[in-house]
Amino acid sequence: MKNQYSLFFLMLIALLFACEEDEDKTIQTDLTMEASQLFDISNSWGESLYFAILRWEDYQIINPYDLPGCPKVTIEQDLKKVTLEFLPDTTCIQTGQIIRSGKIILDYSPENLKAQDWILEYQNYTVNQDSLLGTRTFSRSEFNKVSEHFENLILKTNNGVSSTFSGNINHTTSSLRLELIGISSLGSISGINPAGRKFTTEITNPRQILVSCSKENEVLPISGKESWTIARGASKNVIHQINYESTGNCLVNATVTLADGRNLVLTP
Repeated sequence: MKNQYSLFFLMLIALLFACEEDEDKTIQTDLTMEASQLFDISNSWGESLYFAILRWEDYQIINPYDLPGCPKVTIEQDLKKVTLEFLPDTTCIQTGQIIRSGKIILDYSPENLKAQDWILEYQNYTVNQDSLLGTRTFSRSEFNKVSEHFENLILKTNNGVSSTFSGNINHTTSSLRLELIGISSLGSISGINPAGRKFTTEITNPRQILVSCSKENEVLPISGKESWTIARGASKNVIHQINYESTGNCLVNATVTLADGRNLVLTP
């Protein structure tokens, strides 16, 4: 009987270790998918930033072919609204391959907000077949200082998985002769990823966008670093990091260092 108990005890220990190893293997296998999903969240927020930072006055004179995706631009002067509509039959010769559909609505005179505030709203909006739903609020404190706040944006990918996220970002714009040439962003985003885990994104080095690249429909920042922290349980976190580095001509290497030390190069 004693030998039976000893054998049972040894089998139980072996089973526990096997389960632990299987769990570790599952986490290892999921790291690349997890990082790719967070990369998609960063891109979904970042790809429409240029549209949002442009002022009401800029849209009065802008050429639609200088906007990413060459949208149809409708300006409602009495309501102080701009609608960008991305149509499938639009001829648009740009180097970037991002494909959009639906509408972005910019309201520069929203009710119940300060005069220097404006709102971006997504309507049936998709980027490479991933849909984005919600609104983002912007406030200008100085000519070159813009703060952004949003709650519960929903990103739904074309394979049916969803993420919900909120954020607070501060933007500093650069201009030459009053023309916007660059955007630098710092801040944080937090939410729930498709696996139901909480995550936080911290922009640890400013996310730099060149307007000349945005006009070519190139959506990645030319420089910047982000740290992505994902909750694994009551006291466990996994941290991935991404580094954006320009290789010239608006081309960018987006290199993710996974929590296990592996490197992964991602593209939008």
